[in-house]
Amino acid sequence: MAAVNGEGISHYSTEVRPWSNLPEEILVLVIKRLLICDRIRFRAVCKGWRLPVDLIQGLFPIPKLPWTMEYMWKKTADPDRTLSICKLREPDLHRSSGSGPRSYIVETGMVEGRSNFVDAEACASREGWVLFSKKEAKGSWLFFFFSPFIKQVISLPRLESVSYEVATFSSAPTSPDCVVFVAHPPESGKIRISVYHRGCGDDKTWNIYVFDVPDYWRSMESVAYMGGSFYCHFGCFSALTSFNIANQEWQQIGITYHPNYDDDWIIDDGDLFSYRNPNYLLECEGELLLAYAASKINFSPIEGHLDDELFYLFSLDWKRKAWHWKNGGSVNGLGGAAIFIGKTSFWISGGGETEIVANRVHHYSHGIPKFFLSVENSPYGAREEKREKCKLCYHPCTEGLQTIWIAPPGG
Repeated sequence: MAAVNGEGISHYSTEVRPWSNLPEEILVLVIKRLLICDRIRFRAVCKGWRLPVDLIQGLFPIPKLPWTMEYMWKKTADPDRTLSICKLREPDLHRSSGSGPRSYIVETGMVEGRSNFVDAEACASREGWVLFSKKEAKGSWLFFFFSPFIKQVISLPRLESVSYEVATFSSAPTSPDCVVFVAHPPESGKIRISVYHRGCGDDKTWNIYVFDVPDYWRSMESVAYMGGSFYCHFGCFSALTSFNIANQEWQQIGITYHPNYDDDWIIDDGDLFSYRNPNYLLECEGELLLAYAASKINFSPIEGHLDDELFYLFSLDWKRKAWHWKNGGSVNGLGGAAIFIGKTSFWISGGGETEIVANRVHHYSHGIPKFFLSVENSPYGAREEKREKCKLCYHPCTEGLQTIWIAPPGG
């Protein structure tokens, strides 16, 4: 404010505010430039810096590399408390510092309210949330969401079913558009789909749908959400379906060509899918990708872990209704993007932090991170890189803990 004294000279008074009482708009400008871990510390500095959640939602920068979540929950003699170990590790983007990736303890020790976490399995991860499932007695399953970033749990109604094969969700469970999708094993030419809409007001029940499938189709191996539909892969190239959320329509996508229709190198379903090797369906900028893990030495005695791995990459040609090699089966065709697969799987677009992991498939095996990169146009898939030859930003997980990929909120 300007003031004029008796001599006609103007002076400006300055409002002095303590650091603990900065305007909210200034605090938002600062927190926008911080990584997630630093935002947590920022809000803990003083009471005046604890911005309301609605002011910082949507401020998370993208694209961001996924973190890893390590966890273990065990029963104790106290039925009300569970032994809990849960921590987050961010990728090491500054290897020259020699400090390694930063680890953040979410919780450790005896914790109340975690009894449902014991023996729970991770199904899918999106926007900082993980969908877990747990088998209960008398033919029912418990599904729930957990966000280690904010330590929040969202429970879903119990699902009456003897078994299920895959489960995923469309968006963060805090969104009214969140839809949870669970597929059950095919039986006698029928498949049952269970769908739960988080934003359906007082509706607290699962919607059950039954559809026809060919008798010879195998179990559903993987599922991906893209553009309002869940796409389901049944373990052979021709077995692909979609479920549209808006109209509840189930459609069998007639895949009629082999993945090598432009190549001389012959491969068929029997070659790729003869063993219980995992395959992963992912959405990549509007493109549907299939990553298939193969083994040169049959398969590992531990289900889900391959002794000698390589990955084949295919993308779906919608016009020809055919899988084809993604740039010759090579991850070099990802345009700088990266794929992360495991119990939770997704892709990260190119640019920003992703340069250090570009054009690679990332996978944890026996707690050890593995990186796969192939020679461009090689028909033999993406082969594992030697650790000393690739840029490392992920490190072995803590022994005895399960590890999954998790994207930071908004990432």
